[in-house]
Amino acid sequence: MVTLNPLDLDLVLVFAAVVVTALVARWTSLPITALEIIAGIVLVAVVGFALPVGTDSIIILGGLFIVFLAGFETGYGFLRANLRSALTVGIAGFVGPFLGLFVLLYFVVHAPLFVSVIGATVLADTSISITYTTLQQYDLANLPLGRLVLASTLCVNLAEDATATTATVLTTPGFLFTIGVLGALAVAALLLPRLTKAVEGGEPKQFTNIGARSLLLSLAILALLSALVGVPGILFVFLMGLIFSQLVPPEAWKSYLGNLRPIAFALFIPLYFVAVGLRVDPQFVLAHWPLLLGLLLAATALKVASLFPVVRRVFGKERAGPVTVLMNARLTSATVILTLVLGLGLISSGWYSIFISVVVVLALTSSAAVRAFPGFRSVVSARELFGANDPSILTEPPTSRPPLPGPMEL
Repeated sequence: MVTLNPLDLDLVLVFAAVVVTALVARWTSLPITALEIIAGIVLVAVVGFALPVGTDSIIILGGLFIVFLAGFETGYGFLRANLRSALTVGIAGFVGPFLGLFVLLYFVVHAPLFVSVIGATVLADTSISITYTTLQQYDLANLPLGRLVLASTLCVNLAEDATATTATVLTTPGFLFTIGVLGALAVAALLLPRLTKAVEGGEPKQFTNIGARSLLLSLAILALLSALVGVPGILFVFLMGLIFSQLVPPEAWKSYLGNLRPIAFALFIPLYFVAVGLRVDPQFVLAHWPLLLGLLLAATALKVASLFPVVRRVFGKERAGPVTVLMNARLTSATVILTLVLGLGLISSGWYSIFISVVVVLALTSSAAVRAFPGFRSVVSARELFGANDPSILTEPPTSRPPLPGPMEL
């Protein structure tokens, strides 16, 4: 009799869940990444499922893929040309919610100091993946205002990543060693794109797919350096994406992403988000539902109050509502930070479960709510709202590159 390999059954369950979430996302237009986290929660709650030991390093590449692609498709030229507007929205969208949530967690809930800092940081997040996906679904990512929404979202994430990195560094033993490795991360983010470009060479066709392989190696190196000191490395992955956008011709990257996307979005990214859900303790969340509800309401109120006046000034009155609601979604950076600090033992499973649950609910509700605005009833109305017929609505630098065609199916 042949003995069943437990890993085979694990893979069947995981990929069955991934297929189901894809179908649900197609039917409902809800973000597939949030649905994948829910699938992980269901698997652990119903069948007690857990991923095999040793898969964490591979899974974390899923989170890095998202951050890298967001940095690449924003483009350094566009971000530089519109940095003031993006920072105005991004900093307002982070600082206000962070301060309010920290006061709530530390002084009212009496959570530990580090937990309060991390909790306030991740709940002040704006999701790169949901923002990017929504813009792609409505064909807005190629419009200047659509790209400004993404650039503003990335500024929120930069502030979030910097705060999480600083807080984690201060709790990590060996301060000088940590600073040294962070310097190595910055150098790697600057040099690895150039190394990949050099390895790829000038051949018009790449039968070895060496460009995509070099990118995977670059992401793995950044993940390794981050793991050495236990700090989030997503800030440097985003920087690498920006540099790649300047070095690699768009026509070459069309083939690169054609090779990467099937792997990333069928394997790495789904496994990552399912794994995020598998670490949630559903019983703890249900037992502390008043805390969950309070954080949901506070995070939403603080984010909307901080963003709406600034968004109205930058994007205009008619776009203020949907842009604010869209930027109320949390997901990508929040899950990466929470997964990392949980793995390092810096927060408990209970706090992780509460924060992830808040993130998932806000991802689903914000993504659904933005579609209730009249301007988001169709692609045509959304493009009209975002100035598709007014190409001078924002200044584009001559070297700025438009996002590559094709949906990023997160």
